[in-house]
Amino acid sequence: MPLAVGLVFLLCDASVTRSADRPAQVPDVPLVGLALARFHTLTRAERALLEFADKSNIGRGEFAIAGTSAAPLDPSNDPKNAAVWPHDRDIRADLIRWLATDDAAGARVDHDRIHILGARIIGSLRLSRLRIPFGIKCVRCAIPDRIELASSEIPYLNLNGSYIGEVFAPDLSVHGELSFANDEAFSDLTDGTFDASGLVDLYGAKIDGALDFDGGHFHYSDKAPQIFRKLRMAVFAAAAQVRLDVNACCGFESDGDFEMPEASIGADFNCMDARFINPNNSALTLVETNVGGAIVMTPHPYGPSGRFESDGMVNLWGAKAGYLAVAQATFGGKADEAHGLNANGISVHKAFLWQDVILANGAMLDLSGANLGAIVDDERSWPQPGKLAIDNLTYDSFGFAPFGTSSPRDARSRLRWLGLQDGYHPQPYRQLAKVLRENGDDAGAIEVLVAQQDARFRNASWLGRAWARFLRITVGYGHKPMRTVQWSLAAILTGWQMFTLGARAGVMRATWPDAPPASEPVAYEKLHPLLYSLELASGTLLVARRQRSWRSRGHESAPQTERRRSALLPLDAGNSRMAAERDLCRGRHGTNEERLVPVDTFDQGQAIFTFHQGSAARKT
Repeated sequence: MPLAVGLVFLLCDASVTRSADRPAQVPDVPLVGLALARFHTLTRAERALLEFADKSNIGRGEFAIAGTSAAPLDPSNDPKNAAVWPHDRDIRADLIRWLATDDAAGARVDHDRIHILGARIIGSLRLSRLRIPFGIKCVRCAIPDRIELASSEIPYLNLNGSYIGEVFAPDLSVHGELSFANDEAFSDLTDGTFDASGLVDLYGAKIDGALDFDGGHFHYSDKAPQIFRKLRMAVFAAAAQVRLDVNACCGFESDGDFEMPEASIGADFNCMDARFINPNNSALTLVETNVGGAIVMTPHPYGPSGRFESDGMVNLWGAKAGYLAVAQATFGGKADEAHGLNANGISVHKAFLWQDVILANGAMLDLSGANLGAIVDDERSWPQPGKLAIDNLTYDSFGFAPFGTSSPRDARSRLRWLGLQDGYHPQPYRQLAKVLRENGDDAGAIEVLVAQQDARFRNASWLGRAWARFLRITVGYGHKPMRTVQWSLAAILTGWQMFTLGARAGVMRATWPDAPPASEPVAYEKLHPLLYSLELASGTLLVARRQRSWRSRGHESAPQTERRRSALLPLDAGNSRMAAERDLCRGRHGTNEERLVPVDTFDQGQAIFTFHQGSAARKT
C-alpha cells in the first residue's frame, strides 16, 4: 500500500512537471483562438505575434518579442546566430500568409501592427499577388528562405537588421517605405546589420515612400537565374519608381552588381560611405535612370568618414539628375580589368562635383556626350593620360558657388585636362573655347583654338607639320589675324632701312625717263625710303611695264633705238601719267608733225603701254 501511494505521487509529480514545460494553449485573445483552430499548436513566438497583432491589444509595445530581450541590439537577438536559437523563436511563414488571406483573421489584425523582433521565419514567405492589409516589420529576424511579393500591394515593408535569403518582388506596390537597412545607422537606436545572401529583385516596383538599403550587406547568389549569375547581380530594381529617396549609404556594401536602370527616383540617390564590389564587371548601374535630386557619392557628413568605394564599373550613362556629387571617393580595380566611372550621355543640369577622387590603376572617367551644368573638379582627381573620354561633352562653366569655386578655369590648366584624352578630338577644344569666351576669357579661348590645331597636326606628315608651323607663327592658324599687321610693319621697317642704306650707297637711281638727253635736266621727285617701303608693302600698286621706241622724221637711215623700262604706276593715276609721258616726249623730240600713238594692252592686271614715233601718214 505505501508503495502504491508513492507510485501515484511520482506519476502526479511528473505530470505537473510536463505541464509546466509545455506552453499553455489557452487562447487569451480571439486571434490566438482562430490560429489554434487552423494550426492546432503555436510556438511562443507565434503566440506573441498573434497577441501583439490582435485589435483588442491596446497596450501593445513596439514589437512582438520572439526572444528573451526587447532590446534590438541585445546579443541574443543577433540573427547571425539564428541557427542555435530554440524552436520557440520560430514563426511559420504560413501563419503570416494566413493572417494576410483569411477574412476572419484579417478582421482581427491591426492594419498597422505586424511587428516582430528576433524571430526565425520558417519556410518561404509566399505573399505574391496579394493585397496585404497590414504593414510588416521584421527587425533582426532570420528569414533564410525565399520572400515572394510579386505583384503584391502592401502598406510598408521593413526588414531592418535581418538576415534574409532571396527576395522576389517584381511589380511590388508599397504605399509607404520599403527598407532593407540598418535603422538609424548612426545612433544608438540601430537595429543592427542587414544581410541578404540572395538576389533582391524589385523589378518594376512602385514605392510611394523611400527605398532604404542603408548599412545593408547584399550578395549575389549562385542559385539565382543564369542571367543574374552571369552578371553577379545582388540587387535588381530596373524600372522601379520611387517617389522619395533611394538610400544606399552609411556602411552599405554590395558584393555584386547593384542594378537600377531605367528607374525613376523622385528625390536623391544617396550612396554616401558605400561600397560597390563587382570586379571586372558592372558594380553600380543607373543607366537611363531619372533622379529628381542628386546622385551623391561622398562620405556621410554626420557619420563615419568612410569614402565611397567601387571595384568595377560605375555605369551612369544616359542618366538624368540635378547634381552629380563625387568627392572623397575611390574607383578601384586591377589594371587589366574594367573599372572607373562611365557617365556617357549623362545629363546633370546644375553641377558636377569631382574632387578628391582616386582613380586607381588606370581607372576610366568617361563623360563623352554628357551635358553638365557647371564642372567643379581638381587636378589631383583627373585620370591618367588616355583614360579621359570627353568627346561631345558640353557644359556651361567651371566652379559652382554651393560647391566652392576652386575648380581650375584657366586655359593652360584646361588644356592639360584635354591632353588626357586618347587621341585627337576637335569638339572638346571648341567647347572649352566657347565656355572661356562666354566667361570673359577671350585670350584663353584663342589659346585653346590654337592648341586644337597643334593637336590636329601633331601626327601629320613632315610637310603638314611644316605648313602648320608656318601658319602658327604667322597668323596663329587664323585665330590671331593682328599678326598680319605686325608682319606688315616689320616688312615696312625693314624696307625703310634697306632703301635708306641703298640711297646712301648710291645704288638707288631714277629709272624714268630711260635715256634723258644729257643737256636737259629731268625733274624727278625726291626718294623717300619710308614712303617707298610703305608703297611697296601696301599692296595697292601694280607693276606697269612699258616698252618705248622712236625714230626721228627725216632720219630713217639713222639707227633705231629701242628701250624698255618698268615703273610703278598708281592705278588711279594711269591716265594722267600717260598724258605726262606724251607731253614730255613731244616737248623733247618733236614738232607738230611728230606724235605718239598709244597702243594699250592689259594682261592680268598689269598696264602695258608701247609708244611709237612716226609720221601722220604712217600706220602704227
